[in-house]
Amino acid sequence: QDLFSELYCRSTLLPAQGPPPSIKMNATMLPSGLLLDLEGQGQTYERLSDEEETSQGPSTGKVGRALLVASSIGACGMMALATAPEEQPLESLSRVAVASVELTSAAPKAMGQFVFELVSLVVMTSIFLYGAIKHGWAGFTYVSKMQGLPAPSFFGLISVMILYGGPLLVLYGAATTQPLAAIAGAILDLIWLLLATVLGHALPLKKCEGMEATRHSQAIQGNVSLMGFHIFLIGMQLALITKHTPIVGHFSASCNQMAFAVKEAGLCLAVYIWLKQFVQMGASGFAGVAGYFGIPSPKLMGLGAALTLLFGSLALVAAPLIPQELASTSLNLPALMSVLSAASLIVFMLFATIFGHVFPMRKSDEAAEKGFQMNCIMRNDSIIGGLMFIIVLNAPYLL
Repeated sequence: QDLFSELYCRSTLLPAQGPPPSIKMNATMLPSGLLLDLEGQGQTYERLSDEEETSQGPSTGKVGRALLVASSIGACGMMALATAPEEQPLESLSRVAVASVELTSAAPKAMGQFVFELVSLVVMTSIFLYGAIKHGWAGFTYVSKMQGLPAPSFFGLISVMILYGGPLLVLYGAATTQPLAAIAGAILDLIWLLLATVLGHALPLKKCEGMEATRHSQAIQGNVSLMGFHIFLIGMQLALITKHTPIVGHFSASCNQMAFAVKEAGLCLAVYIWLKQFVQMGASGFAGVAGYFGIPSPKLMGLGAALTLLFGSLALVAAPLIPQELASTSLNLPALMSVLSAASLIVFMLFATIFGHVFPMRKSDEAAEKGFQMNCIMRNDSIIGGLMFIIVLNAPYLL
């Protein structure tokens, strides 16, 4: 099938005054044509079906031929052509021309964002794939038996299917712009995280104390953070649902309206781990840790770590709440806050992972201790993937 499809773009959809905002194009083939997501407008406009276009007469706002290029994986591209009647006012013609140039020049950035988005999701879901590969069916069958579950072999098989299926559905949905697939994958990951948190950490936490209790508590905090990033992902996918989406297409408006609240709820859960550590340890606690590992200026480093956790977490949650007027300026403040806060938290997570888990794992000779530290490394790695995902979503608005 020809990769080049004609798209009629109404100039009336563009801003009535002033230059159009920076627009990111997301094109997906649909039964009725192409879907064009103008994120600068915060709305989605689509090509009319042949019957609708015939019944409504010629499209208003047809001008020239404006080339719209959308990058896709495998170096595939799509071009959309916009035309309009000559009687259209000159002001509208210039707006369409400017918009077409912005969309065309933004295409290479879209390809880079697409690739980095997939990479961040691979990192975010890596802990599930690691668990499936490490334990396998036999391992989870044994765990199910130890937990006293009926039919341990069945639950072992279900565990492996969830651990493989969740990440693969998330990646497939993101790669093919299929929001339902990504949502289904995220829900599978959430189910597994919930079961692992309750059965593997919350219940044992009630029966232990000391260092073992501390480790279970830290694992719970990490799992809650991962749940938050998956809920944030679900919110992102809810915003992509249209009336053409199978099964839930009739509820597209409700899904779009819920998207922001779901994303914000996910961010609140995601930062739980850092706010909890800030309250528990504070600057003095982090200074003690820095001194233990021989890091220079431990008091200064401890203060920096505490402030990073506090302000990084608050900025990550508050950024989407900033009024839209500030987002339309030359310096996109919400995007800048999201990128800087996520980047600072990534730096903290890298230090915490290296000094808190990588070095102890290399020094230990016990298999159980090495396994525990490796689980912590993979959990932190997935949390870093969630932060990378936020950076990828916001960085294009700063370019």
